[in-house]
Amino acid sequence: MKKILFPTDFSETANNALVYALNLAENQNAELYVLHTYSAPIVNGGYSPELVFTVYESIELGTFENFKDQIPAIREIAERHNLGHIPMKFILKEGFLVTNIQDIVKEENIDVVVMGTNGASGIDKVLFGSNTINVVSKIKTPVLCVPIDAEFRGIKSICFTTNFEEKDIDTLYHMIEIAERYNAIVHCVNINNKNENIEELQIWKERFNDEPVQFHIVYNEKDAEKAVLDFIDTNQIDVVASVARHKTFFEKIFGRSFTKKLTYHSKIPVYVFHEQKE
Repeated sequence: MKKILFPTDFSETANNALVYALNLAENQNAELYVLHTYSAPIVNGGYSPELVFTVYESIELGTFENFKDQIPAIREIAERHNLGHIPMKFILKEGFLVTNIQDIVKEENIDVVVMGTNGASGIDKVLFGSNTINVVSKIKTPVLCVPIDAEFRGIKSICFTTNFEEKDIDTLYHMIEIAERYNAIVHCVNINNKNENIEELQIWKERFNDEPVQFHIVYNEKDAEKAVLDFIDTNQIDVVASVARHKTFFEKIFGRSFTKKLTYHSKIPVYVFHEQKE
């Protein structure tokens, strides 16, 4: 990983996610791209071209000045966490957030997008907020979603939900790379209602025998959602990683009822990857 994109509106939520973005950049020896998106107003066509130009010019100048004023605050956050050495590139771009993210991911070959989430129901908005869903569904780049209540204290335990499929291998290697630099453990967790995936589990155990990985099959026929939450609590998980397998990934894997339960676990960032084609 060499490039991380961090969209920001300079809010408390975004500044909290910035700490994660900076630490991830440190972990991966990466450059951080800081993006601020703004929207130009819709001006009535009845106005003269000169007036329209003046309005747009005024707004763009004001937005630029505000953006420029925020840069020292971002650098101060980096210095406060002893991460002032992280290389940062600042981008101010007019347009829609998701479209701008798509463009920059493609133009700059971004490896990971780090996004903050709002409010007390942070995880709910991580999984169902329109911007985040659009970003996750429209780009193939991994997205790390950081709730406002998350507090970076290092990473020691990573939960990776998996069915032990070959398509998950690249994601596991990615998380192993992160884990090794933090001296952390990756917990591969399979929620199982039947006696399934045993053969696949043994294959993975042999394949990753020398890696910082532990494997778990959690049986819970009545409440798979509770099984995940209990595992997060019991193992003091710092980050949850999952693979988005299709457009209805969030609705099926993190349904509305599960999302409500996760609001009580809103200190846990969610790292979303796309399924790799075989």
